[in-house]
Amino acid sequence: MDSKHRHELEQNELAKWIVAQYEDWIRPNSSWLGYVVLGVLIVVAVLIGIARLNTWNQNIAWQQYYAALHSEQADVDLELVAQSSSGIVGVQARLTLAQRQLSEGCSLVFTDKKEAIVLLEKAVTSFQQVQKTTRDSLLLQQAGLGLGQCWETLAAARVGDDLAKAEAEYLKIADRWGEGFTGKQAQKQLALIKQPTTQEIIKLMATKTIEDAETDDIDIKFGGFNDLVPEPIGFGALEPETVPEEQKPVEE
Repeated sequence: MDSKHRHELEQNELAKWIVAQYEDWIRPNSSWLGYVVLGVLIVVAVLIGIARLNTWNQNIAWQQYYAALHSEQADVDLELVAQSSSGIVGVQARLTLAQRQLSEGCSLVFTDKKEAIVLLEKAVTSFQQVQKTTRDSLLLQQAGLGLGQCWETLAAARVGDDLAKAEAEYLKIADRWGEGFTGKQAQKQLALIKQPTTQEIIKLMATKTIEDAETDDIDIKFGGFNDLVPEPIGFGALEPETVPEEQKPVEE
């Protein structure tokens, strides 16, 4: 028997087996199999619809987020987006809100301590919510750095253990992301607030009231903040204001 003839016989045997399966099992259960196939098609269609709906909802949520950033009541609108949006959009809205509260709180430390403390405590809560609701590394780094900055600024606004909390938060970031940009920022800030001079300045600021604070002879440098990643506060950057000799007024 040559190979060609043997191949034809194998094909015939396969065809006979398929026909036998059809007669013995497929035909009697054809109605049931039809329902199964229909059910599978319906499930696939539903899954595709859900995926498209989720994509559409995410696009709408991002539009609401960017609209909130540029609205006149940005904090209120960001809070609404954070509460109503799930996933990355809601977390990003919460993080941005926390960073805005931190930035505004820092700007009020020397003019309205009570309001500054209120804003900074809100920022602490918002940053902690971000840490609890995401596993995204970048968002966690930004939330951790922001939380450390909140505690550091609160230490300058009131007497308490806020500076120790700031050190603990910076240390967490430095240990976990020490090789990255955020980790290096945390290391820098941690070294800064551990300096005795910096600690003395922060303690002095915490005990001063707005009325008796004398800041005319101090150039206070908070560092810059942007909409997404605030820079470290930098209380250690406090320096006496100096005027170059050539810029001093000439006495007549």
